[in-house]
Amino acid sequence: MALACIASKRHNLIIMKLSIYTSVIPVAARHSIIYNSLSGKFVVVKNHVFSLENFDIKQIEENYPFLFKQLIEGGIILEETEDEFELLKARINKADNNSDSFILHINPTLDCNFRCWYCYEKHVVNSKMTLSTVNAVKILISRIISNPFISFFDLGFFGGEPLFFFNHVAKNIIAYTREQCVKFGKSLHIHFTSNGALLNNSIINFLSQSSCAFQITLDGAKESHDNTRFTKNYSGSFDIITTNILKLVKAKIDVIVRVNYTGDNIDSVISILDRFKECGYEYKKYLKFDFQRVWQDRKDRFDETEKKINSIRDRFRKEGFMVLTNYLPHDVRQSCYGDKLNHVLINYNRDLFGCTARDFSTSNRIGYINQEGELIYEKEIVNRRNNSKLVKEVCRECRIAPICGGGCKQRAFETLDSELCSFNYSEEDIDSIILDIFEYVYKDNVTKSNKC
Repeated sequence: MALACIASKRHNLIIMKLSIYTSVIPVAARHSIIYNSLSGKFVVVKNHVFSLENFDIKQIEENYPFLFKQLIEGGIILEETEDEFELLKARINKADNNSDSFILHINPTLDCNFRCWYCYEKHVVNSKMTLSTVNAVKILISRIISNPFISFFDLGFFGGEPLFFFNHVAKNIIAYTREQCVKFGKSLHIHFTSNGALLNNSIINFLSQSSCAFQITLDGAKESHDNTRFTKNYSGSFDIITTNILKLVKAKIDVIVRVNYTGDNIDSVISILDRFKECGYEYKKYLKFDFQRVWQDRKDRFDETEKKINSIRDRFRKEGFMVLTNYLPHDVRQSCYGDKLNHVLINYNRDLFGCTARDFSTSNRIGYINQEGELIYEKEIVNRRNNSKLVKEVCRECRIAPICGGGCKQRAFETLDSELCSFNYSEEDIDSIILDIFEYVYKDNVTKSNKC
C-alpha cells in the first residue's frame, strides 16, 4: 500500500516526517506490517494503532512510546531535514564505485557445444579469441594489477562456452594473471559461467591452484535435462555434467548449480538430490543450489509450480545443502557487477560490453580494446549508461527504490526513453515483493532461533 502523505510534527523542537520509502501492508484482520526499504526493517503493528488516514506522530509518541521508538530505529519516521533521495544516491555511488577492485569478464568464444531452446545468445560458430587479442588482454591485465589502488582482481569467463579453446585462451590468461598478482601482491579470484561438460581432470587440477568458482546449469533432473541440454549429436549431458560438478567440489572449487525449472519438469527436480548423495559433509560447503524458473514459463508468482519449488528448496536445505533464495533480502548496496565502474567484458572479437546478460552484437557494444591493451570507450554511451539510475521521476519517491535503484544500469539505460517504471511494477507487484522479503526474513530468523 503506497503512503498517501508525508506527515510531520514538532518533537522536542525537531520536526519529524514519515519516510517516503515506507510501505504499510495488511497481513491479517487486525495487523499490518510497516516496511522501510532504506533501512530494510519491518515493524508489525495493530491496525487501530497505526493508520495512514489518521497518522499523527505526536499521538503515537504520547500513547505508544515503544512503537514510536521502533519507528525511529526502523527509519520509518525521521527528521524532516533528512534528504532520503540524496542518501539513496550516495549509497548507490558507494556500491558502484569499486575503486579498490576490478572485475574483468572475457568471452573466449560465442560458440557453444549445446543448443538450449531458451538461450538468448546468438551463437557464432567457430568464433575464437585470436592470440593477438589474448596478448592485448594480458597487457590490460598487467596495467590494472600494477595500479597501486587496486587490491583485488576478479577474472570471469563467459560466452558461449568459455571452456572451448581452454589452453589457448582461458589457461593462457589465467597463468599470466596469477604471475602478475603474485608479482604485485594482489588478490585473485576466478569464475566460470559454464555448462560444465568440457571439464576434465587436467583443467580442474589447474584451476584448483587458485581461488575459483563455477556456475553450472541443470535443466531439471536427468530425463528433462537430457531432452533440453544436449550436444550437437543429440546425446544427453546430465551424467557428464553432474560427475564434473562432484569433481569440482572435491577439488574444493565452489560451484553454484543453477537448476532451471518449468511447470513440466518441476516434479522431477527433487530427484537431483539422489545424484549428489555421495557429496560428503566436508564438500557440501562448496556446493550451492540456485533454483530459477525459465522466464518463458513464468505465469504467476503463486501458481502450483512456485508452491512446489518452495517445498523442494526446503528439502535441499534439510539435506545440508545451501540454497540461494529467490527473494530480495538485499538492496542497492549489493549491486550487480555490471553496475560497477571498474568492470568490463571483452568479447572474443575485441568488443567491450557492460553487461553479460545481453546479446553480444557489435551494435550493443560500449567500446573496444586496441592492440596496446587500451580500453577505447564510446564516451557518450558509457556516460549515459553510468548516469541512468534513478533519473526517472517515477523512481524518486518509489517506496522500493532502495531495493531496485530504478533497475541495474543496463535495464535503466535501455528504458531511459520511457517515463514508466523500468520493471513495469504495479502497486500490487511492489506489495508482493515486500511480502516476499518479509517471508524470507521471518524464515531466516526462525531458522536462527531453532539453532540457538
